[in-house]
Amino acid sequence: MQADDLKSFRERRGLSQADFAAWLNDRLGRKYDRQRISRWETGGEKIPTAVARLLLDEVVAAPTERHGPALVSSVSLQKGGVGKTTTSVNAASILALEGYRVLLIDADPQASATLHLGFDPIGLQASGRTIDNAFRDGVPIADVIVTVEHSGLDLVPSSIRLSKTEAELMSRPASNFILKKLMMAVRSDYDFVFIDTPPHLSQMTLNALTAADTVLIPCQTEVLAVAGVEYLLDTINEIRELCHPTLQVLGILPTMYNSRLTQDRESLREMHERYAASLRVFEPVPRATVYGQSVAAGRAAVEAIPDAAGAGAFRAVVDALVTERTRRFGSTQEVAHVA
Repeated sequence: MQADDLKSFRERRGLSQADFAAWLNDRLGRKYDRQRISRWETGGEKIPTAVARLLLDEVVAAPTERHGPALVSSVSLQKGGVGKTTTSVNAASILALEGYRVLLIDADPQASATLHLGFDPIGLQASGRTIDNAFRDGVPIADVIVTVEHSGLDLVPSSIRLSKTEAELMSRPASNFILKKLMMAVRSDYDFVFIDTPPHLSQMTLNALTAADTVLIPCQTEVLAVAGVEYLLDTINEIRELCHPTLQVLGILPTMYNSRLTQDRESLREMHERYAASLRVFEPVPRATVYGQSVAAGRAAVEAIPDAAGAGAFRAVVDALVTERTRRFGSTQEVAHVA
């Protein structure tokens, strides 16, 4: 998508730059203005991937380009602060930047993924565009999706009101299957779906595990986090026995690793001793300031800094997901890469 292509698209629709900005904002959940459109059209600023992809979908997307079915991955551990959101955001962003259609569902009332990617949970809740609106009000999940400007990653945002809705789910029949049902309408539109879950065994965590094909377990290299893996595996086994026999564990991703600390080395060794015989233990993601800085910037670390510390571990996870999708659904089709 070049500057002239964008300008031609706008003019064919008879839109002023201000009107075009409003149209994009409605479709992508952004806050572009006339000046931003002008910079794109004159080549003064690169057209964001999300904008280019939207326009390609509207006008020049090849009719043979297909997506889906999505491989759905729950990113889970029954402990907070272990890097679930960091893992979800960075793995999903890598795939989106490679040209796959990827959806990240923020199923945590803390809205960590929503905030990480630069969106305002309060404003989105007020406009009826969060996962809570899908659960509570029956809004189609496609209607609450927003798109990340730099990577083209799609996001179902969350907000604090989800905590109240989550408590109300206890009284609804088959409440663990609600997310799976909501996703049915969009699963064929995506190649991969990630679900970022709360740091405890909640209704949203159970919904995520019931909806998922695979579970990725980020685990900080410290004692309590390693202990939490066993509890999660017990929960996964119960779900398999009760309703979901094909649910698989993709592997364990050690996080926040500092090789200079004895505790971290011992925890990593324990992970391998306990689980490596039956589960894949990925290379560890080191503790690095770039991840905290990326949250403040509202971007995925690997999108802003492709060779960030730990990027190799996230790419190994991505490779495993692509392999698993091929195993389940056959060869992945060639996907269009958007410049």
